[in-house]
Amino acid sequence: MRISGNIQKVIYESVTEAAFVKYSTVSTVSKNTLLSFNRPDGHNKKQNISKLARKVVPQLTKVELRQIKRYTHYSSPIVVSKYKLIFFWNEKVGCTYWKSLLQFIQGIKNKEVHDPRRNGLTYLIQFKDNDITDMMFNEAWIKAVFVREPRERVLSAFLDKGLNNSLMMDLCGRPSVKSFPEFLAVIKLCKDVHWSSQVKLPRHLYKNTIIGKMPDINKFSENLLTKIGAWNDTVKDWLHSKEQFGRTRHHATSARQKLLQYYNDTKSQDIIFEMYTDDYEVFNFDKKYFN
Repeated sequence: MRISGNIQKVIYESVTEAAFVKYSTVSTVSKNTLLSFNRPDGHNKKQNISKLARKVVPQLTKVELRQIKRYTHYSSPIVVSKYKLIFFWNEKVGCTYWKSLLQFIQGIKNKEVHDPRRNGLTYLIQFKDNDITDMMFNEAWIKAVFVREPRERVLSAFLDKGLNNSLMMDLCGRPSVKSFPEFLAVIKLCKDVHWSSQVKLPRHLYKNTIIGKMPDINKFSENLLTKIGAWNDTVKDWLHSKEQFGRTRHHATSARQKLLQYYNDTKSQDIIFEMYTDDYEVFNFDKKYFN
């Protein structure tokens, strides 16, 4: 048996052996290999590795953990423990829809959607680092992210935020912009979650993450909820209800229908391609120019 990597964490199932957790730099291990441990009483113990129940536990660095759980409840991924789901949502990507839906499947009857102090949702930042690591590498937990084509998302942010004087003062400390090109220049310097990159996980974790995209929101919702065991006629009827439509409609900017109006040259699109290189690479968005 070979161990990949230089350092592996060895964990033993019994309480006795748990006292002897250590890091090994052995590159090749056979069933007759002896491991040496320093006991709490100062004595040294050697034990044949074949007698130890051993498993390699993946680890996340502190930087990766901060990146995964994010810095506040207002941006942290949503955890639905009942269905073992970790949902990585993004601003300007149907977040009102998703928060409302995740409230509904948990029976949370709350008109507040966005305020984490009052919406009844659970966030990943509330969990301990060890638990987050276990959840991220545990196949029983479903990880899902929902994303939007960057050009459409930035345009939506412009229509919803950029033209609003009070919001721009809050977000960027400056008045509203006069044009879309001016907004593109502003967001290069003014960093905000509404137009930041949607790549918010270490890249290696996306291989075990279900990725949904805005044009497929209805089908993705059904597929995801079916996978976690939450899809039923009640959910289906609610999604098409007037209540849900009214809850999300006021956030709509119709950005998708206005793409050709604002991206009428290659220059503005090249700016987006450059600013959101990671999004296009990780989520495999098409870089074909609008025309």
